[in-house]
This record gives sequence, C-alpha cells and structure tokens, in this order.
Amino acid sequence: MNSGSLIRLLSRSLFSMLLLAVVCSGPLTAAEAKKELKAGIIGLDTSHAIAFTKMLNTGNPEGDLAGIRVVAAYPKGSPDIESSTSRVPGYIEQVKAMGVEIVPSIDELLKKVDVVFLETNDGRPHLEQAIPVFQAGKPVFIDKPVAGSLVDAIALYELSEKYNTPMFSSSSLRFAKGAQRLRNGEEGKITKCSTHSPCSLEATHPDLFWYGIHGVETLFTVMGPGCQSVKRTVSNADRDEVAGKWAGGREGHFTGVRKGTPKGYGGTAVGENGEVAVGGYDGYKPLLVEIAKFFRSGKAPVSPEETLEIYTFMEAADESKRQGGAEVTLASVYEKAEKEAHAKLKKLDLADAGSAAPDNTLTAAEKEAGWKLLFNGKDYSGWKCNNGKPIDAPIEDGALVPYKSGGYLIVYDKPFADFKFKCDVKMPEECNSGIFFRVGDLKNPVQTGFEAQVLTGEGTGMHDFGAIYDLVAPSVNRASKPGEWTNIEITCNGPHVSVAVNNEIVAKLNADEWTEPGKRLDGSDHKFKDAVKDFPRKGYLGFQDHGHKVWYKNVKLLAL
Repeated sequence: MNSGSLIRLLSRSLFSMLLLAVVCSGPLTAAEAKKELKAGIIGLDTSHAIAFTKMLNTGNPEGDLAGIRVVAAYPKGSPDIESSTSRVPGYIEQVKAMGVEIVPSIDELLKKVDVVFLETNDGRPHLEQAIPVFQAGKPVFIDKPVAGSLVDAIALYELSEKYNTPMFSSSSLRFAKGAQRLRNGEEGKITKCSTHSPCSLEATHPDLFWYGIHGVETLFTVMGPGCQSVKRTVSNADRDEVAGKWAGGREGHFTGVRKGTPKGYGGTAVGENGEVAVGGYDGYKPLLVEIAKFFRSGKAPVSPEETLEIYTFMEAADESKRQGGAEVTLASVYEKAEKEAHAKLKKLDLADAGSAAPDNTLTAAEKEAGWKLLFNGKDYSGWKCNNGKPIDAPIEDGALVPYKSGGYLIVYDKPFADFKFKCDVKMPEECNSGIFFRVGDLKNPVQTGFEAQVLTGEGTGMHDFGAIYDLVAPSVNRASKPGEWTNIEITCNGPHVSVAVNNEIVAKLNADEWTEPGKRLDGSDHKFKDAVKDFPRKGYLGFQDHGHKVWYKNVKLLAL
C-alpha cells in the first residue's frame, strides 16, 4: 500500500468510527435475536476460552447471550509457548465439564458449529487456523493478538473478504465503559489521550502485540483511527513508551508497564470538557456481548481498517525502536507489510472451494463444511419450472440451460433462508439472464425476490453483470469474456445480501435500511412495489430464461 492507499484506508476508518456507536450497540432484528447458534472454540490455551464458555454454557444466559452455546472445541493452540501449552490439559477438563465436546481437528469442529471463537493465545497460527473457517463460511471472532505479525493480520482480513466470511478482533478493553463513553463523544472531541497497560513480552511476537495490545486498543478506542506517525520514546526492561501523531494535530501516547507504575489499565484524555479518566477493565462480558451480536448479525463492531491501523501502529513502534527512536510513518510500514502479505497469499495459492473437484461434485472440504450440490450435471432432479411444469430443456455438457425450458425460471424445489450459493456461468456473445433468489411467490418472481444480473457487456449499471437487479449496481464488472466461465457467489444472511463475481464482492445491501416502497437509498425509483425491507427472507432459487441461451454448472449451496 502506498501513502495514497493508506489515506484511503484511514478515510474509510474515520467513516467507520462515525458508525461504530450504532453498529456496536444497535438492536438486532427479531430473526437475528431468535436464531440459536452452536459455537466452536479453536485453541484451549487462554483463560478467555474458559470465561466465554462459562458465560454461555452455565446458568441461564440472558439478553444477547441467550441462545448461543459452545458445543465443540479443538484444543491445540500454540506449538511452542510453554505458558500457553501447559494450560491445555486443565482447560480441556474444564470445558468438558460444561458440556463441550473435544474434537480432533478444525475440519471436524466446523461440521458441528455455526460460529467460531479462534482463541489460540499465540497469534502465529491464526492465519493457518482461520483459512478453513473462512472457506466454510463460518463467522469468526479472532482473539487478541489477531496475528503474530502485521503481514498475517493483513492476510487474514483479505481472506475474510475473499471468502465473504465476517471476522473481527478486539481486546476486551475496547468495550470498557470509560473508553466507550469517550468514544461516543460524551466529553466532546478528544485532542490528547494517554493510556497504559501491563506489557509483558513474548520473544515470538512483536513487542506490543503480546500484551501491550490492551492499552493500545484502548488508545485507539478513545482517539479513533487517523494516526500518521509514531516514535518509540522509551524502551527498557521496565517499560515501553510510544508517542503517536494523529491527523489534525491530535496526540496519543501509550505506556506499556513491566515494572513500576502506573499499575493496571487506564489513562487520561483531554477533551472539550477538560481532562478526564479513561477508565479501566470491566471484565469479559462487554466483549462477549459484542461477539454475540456479531455472530447473529454478521456486522463487526470494529472495522477491519481500524484494527489494521492498530497493528500498524504497534509494528511502526517496533520499527522506530530498530531505528533508534526515529519517527516512523504508518504508511511506510503498512506498504511494506502489504506487499509481503500479498506475496504470502500468492505462495499459499488458495484455490476456490470448487476448483479442485470435477465439475458438479463437492470437494472434501465442501462436504465437511456442509455444502449441498443442487445440480448433478446429468438430469434436472430436484428442479422444475416456476409454473410447475417439468423442464423441457436439454443438459448440455454437464450444464443446466434455462433457454426454452417451459417457464420463466428453472427453480430448485426447496426454499432457502440464509445461505451461501455459488455456481459457474458461461454466456454467449449476446446474453440476458439472471439468478433469482429468495423468491417468495413463484407465480410472481419478478416482484417477490432478488435477482443477480447475468448480462454480456462491460457496464457497471444497475442492470449489468453482478448487479442486485435494479437496486445496487456492481462496483466493478468482473464477468469473464463470452464463452468463458464466470464464478458467482450470492450470500444471504438475515437482511444482508451480497453478490461476488470471480471472488470479489461487487454489490451488497442491508435490506433493513431500504424502508420506502419503490425507492432506493438515494431517493431514486426502482421497479419493486414493496420496500426491500419487506422482501421475503426465505424463498426459491432459480435461473431465468430471458430469451438467450446461457449455461450454469457447479451449482452449490451452504445453509447458514
């Protein structure tokens, strides 16, 4: 990432900061709140795993914590940090006593759960551990540190986007009452802030990643993103001190304490109302409540941009130390790490979930994750025309072909609510078709469901390839050339709908925000009579016959 890229990242972060209070404390929809979730834990080498399990599995959890239960755990965490590995045997027995099944692998865990706590105390294995979780489409909370390096942190968030699987990471200190009060503007604009926390070191991690993250996260909670440069002003056996410059002349300071004062967690901030205390640690429950909301809604309470800026801040502090306390820009540190992250991801060469198997079959990973093959490539078993008639169209080279099928749509005979759906589509030189989903009334599919547009051309309008038809235009047209296969992935999770083309999300919406019949968010007109928020949250999948031949294969669905 060059400096311009970092500016864009920080701009997005500032926008996210403005939304944080709403996202963090906003109410769940009735459907989100009602859904029961089975949770799994990866890594039993931290007290967090025990604390979270106790709050979810014992007594009678209420409010946001009700209806979520830890059912399985894969205990292996750190490979070589003794303070972590020594805890595992005892923690296994503790979670077993709370009804948690111990499983031999992450793949086995993913068969049994809806959501994942990645709790391995060691940040170094997180990337490897998270990859199958992303591929399975399971929302994941990754405990601090999010990774053992800035390089891996960047890679994690890029894979989360690639697989369209939500993740977030945070210290519990972020959600302490004092920090949130300042974040929410109760003392006006904050111009200066100093935070402190214990800062024990671990030789396998950058200095601040291991435990200093708590105080640094508090600093960013109060200040928000926008840090431009840092200096390591003190670094000795007793303490580390880091000074940061924020945009607009604002200043932030972190002290990591190993010996001496100040003790514990806290700090001070200077706002429009004078100097105020930041406050300390309020336990694990406030964090767990936010995790529960995230699991149900898919909305992370902390933006990827802000989390990555936090870890860039800490890595820049290390770089300043290496340079004898010189001032180091976050842009320079991020740019270097981003290049290394891209090289690492390229070396991993992660294939798409369906690319390693013959057409119209499931990979071993897909089977383990619970994907369902909807089309066998041989006949139309499980499919019909939307008018109820049998399909009068041939299978061509293992592909479903809706052209002259006998109906407006070829539909699967079972409705779906929340899901990930994917398929490959090949278009001729002239093509107009679409993939309909969440269709509530098969006699009126146009007005009672969504359509992902399939159209030849290079446009980026509301009727071009990848659009959520007549509602959201694609950010970019990623369709392959006519005669070549294009991968489409559609995700529906409660009110959230997204379309990805060739592994990049190009269109998305939150139906709950579309409250006015016939109107888009910008006030312009769309063709639908009902407000999008009132569209069915469960319905049929179908491929449109709009007068042109088009081919579909590798039609797969994962229920969420």
